[in-house]
Amino acid sequence: MKTYAVRFKPNPLIVALFTLAPGLVAQAAETDLNKIVVTANQVEQPLDSVVADVNIITAAELRAKRFVSVSEALNQVVGLSVTQSGPLGAATSLYTRGSDNSRTLILVDGVRAQNPGNTSGANLSDLMVANIERIEIIKGAQSGVWGSDAAAGVVNIITKQSTETHFTIENGAYNTAKSSVATGFKLGKAKLFISAQRLKSEGFSAQAPVNENPNQYEKDGYENTNIATKAVMPIGHNQQLSLSYNYTDALSNYDSFGDADALKRSDNQSHLSQLTYQAADTQLTIEQSLFRSEQLDEGTPDIVKGQTRSVQLSQQINGLLIGANYSENMASSDKYSWAASDNVFLEKQTQTQSVFATNTHRWKYLNFNEALRYDDYSTFGSELTGKIGLKLNITEQQSLAFNYGTAYNAPNIIQMLNPWGSQNLDLTPEKSTEASLTYRLQGLRLTYFDKEITDLIDWDLGTSQYQNIEGTTRIKGLEAEYRRSFTRGSYAFNYTHLNTEDANGEALARRPDNQLGMELNWYASDKLDWNVNGQYIATRGGDMHSATENYSVWNTVINYQFEPSISAYLKVNNLTNVYYQNIEGYATAERSAYLGLKATF
Repeated sequence: MKTYAVRFKPNPLIVALFTLAPGLVAQAAETDLNKIVVTANQVEQPLDSVVADVNIITAAELRAKRFVSVSEALNQVVGLSVTQSGPLGAATSLYTRGSDNSRTLILVDGVRAQNPGNTSGANLSDLMVANIERIEIIKGAQSGVWGSDAAAGVVNIITKQSTETHFTIENGAYNTAKSSVATGFKLGKAKLFISAQRLKSEGFSAQAPVNENPNQYEKDGYENTNIATKAVMPIGHNQQLSLSYNYTDALSNYDSFGDADALKRSDNQSHLSQLTYQAADTQLTIEQSLFRSEQLDEGTPDIVKGQTRSVQLSQQINGLLIGANYSENMASSDKYSWAASDNVFLEKQTQTQSVFATNTHRWKYLNFNEALRYDDYSTFGSELTGKIGLKLNITEQQSLAFNYGTAYNAPNIIQMLNPWGSQNLDLTPEKSTEASLTYRLQGLRLTYFDKEITDLIDWDLGTSQYQNIEGTTRIKGLEAEYRRSFTRGSYAFNYTHLNTEDANGEALARRPDNQLGMELNWYASDKLDWNVNGQYIATRGGDMHSATENYSVWNTVINYQFEPSISAYLKVNNLTNVYYQNIEGYATAERSAYLGLKATF
């Protein structure tokens, strides 16, 4: 028998007072300032010299919580929120400080996973957690560093490079089976790293009317295969050549809108490749990202392809990085049109030439980060963006940081082609500015942010196409985090308050105005550790197809180390078996348990 979510609304003032409690702050664990960040300014730098708002999900955190997908991990980061329209493989959206994932640049080992043939940018639903060293999240306007797609932030998924062999298997609810292997070799002076993952799940119905049991409808399964390789080879004094390739093939079942028993399948493939030549502080990078999506059960052709190619040359001079980039984006749609009673093939290609500079420096107790970028597009002209950050180090464990940036989000090619209706080749970039103020004291961090967007790109029901919406969209909010370690464990809390308003004064859909997260780690012994994590999501605003009631969900993981090379874990999601939906009409998982085993050689 199901239980139902306890309905409560946390008072932001109470949460803030709790977080600021002097006794807790006095006992807070010191923040690890020795971490290296590569995403904030496209250069390696210590975390304590980064002024931008950064969150890092470490390999230890991924192990403690045993996430399956990257979106699961991101959903627990302060300032981020995720919605998913069904089981594994269903369409997934990431909201970074209220902006959806088409405004957040997703990278895999620095390679763009943004798909010009997908209106949502990167396909988050197919990014699984396997062989990940860490995930770096940079929040705020980052176009000055990365260009378009980074108007709300950047997520960089960085994989491990280890010569150890790791093998993991997991089985559990919904007949879900996952296996992964990762290994590395030394071939003379060169190193080769290989990883592979296979996941298969029967799933549950993607759609289910509110308060109805999804088990009465047909199941929507999912399969995902990922193979990744990387070779690193020294080729001379202070010179190195590296080549990486990441392949994903995912088959997902989904339902037609309003039909929970529909059988629809989508096959998505991606190929991410990168060749890098490094000579001292000079770097040449060549990248290619290929995407293909096919709807298999339409009875007529429905294939969308995307392609991104780029060449970048950069030179680092102490804390200064200067660079130039040339990129080509292409998208095509081969789709049957009932109106034309024929197959319609649409295709468009764009080119972008860019120059940029980032700089980091320190003066006495102040850290400075600056960036400036000029992008020239073949379709709509040029954009000049930048950011500036200033951090005052009050004490070793106390700082105050200010960030301000300008950004833009170029129209996606498939948005302009619009295979679902009439084209709109006149779409122009939406532009935004964002400011944030962050205070840190030991394990406590508080951030206030304020963002304004003009010419927002959004779907217009009246014209059945994407349009630039006149007026200004405003997003502002508060993030609060607190972390503390004790003798045999640690705990953490985070809270996000969000206030959104479009040009008509309405709240943006599917963004919760309040979100609260909690986790506890207890190390019972050298062999046994236990994690419990929970999340409260307030009411999501929007129209009848996006508004949901508030809910809270709890998960737990027990990890046991049998011997140095073998460990096992038990994971239980939705521990209290709460019935909830994060998108109205789309089902979520009931209480579900999974058992895993990992061997290291």
